[in-house]
Amino acid sequence: MEALVDSIMRKKPEAVDPDMTVTAAASIIAKRSEQCLIVAKDDLVVGIVTSTDMIEKVIAVGANPAEVYVRDIMSTPVITVKVMGTIKEAAEIMSDYGVRKLPVVDESGSLAGVITSLELARWLAKMNDFQDPALNALARLKEEGQGGPYR
Repeated sequence: MEALVDSIMRKKPEAVDPDMTVTAAASIIAKRSEQCLIVAKDDLVVGIVTSTDMIEKVIAVGANPAEVYVRDIMSTPVITVKVMGTIKEAAEIMSDYGVRKLPVVDESGSLAGVITSLELARWLAKMNDFQDPALNALARLKEEGQGGPYR
């Protein structure tokens, strides 16, 4: 039997409301190592917003982040994986769509967790007895809050 997403996902990440200002969302991101927020309305995943979205869609164009809402800049529709999906399926989705963060939803579409490239790298390294130096280096950089373009 293949390993399931729920075995490596971060469970019940905090979601933000689409009516939150970008200023408030940026404050949450600044306190975390993750550079994205899952956006949910009535417990259903409706979007994802990243620090890059905030920079490119708000700051770079001279907009006031206190007057722009998450709903205005979030990526939607959101690509997700089901909680009982396989890790292979999640990796393929992330690769196919070029995303590094993948919300995990239950049968009703409610947010159950999130899987990131870091969790995939750790799982793959573990499956390979931690013998892949590139994966180990990536995991170390992420743990130290670095990671360059892979954040």
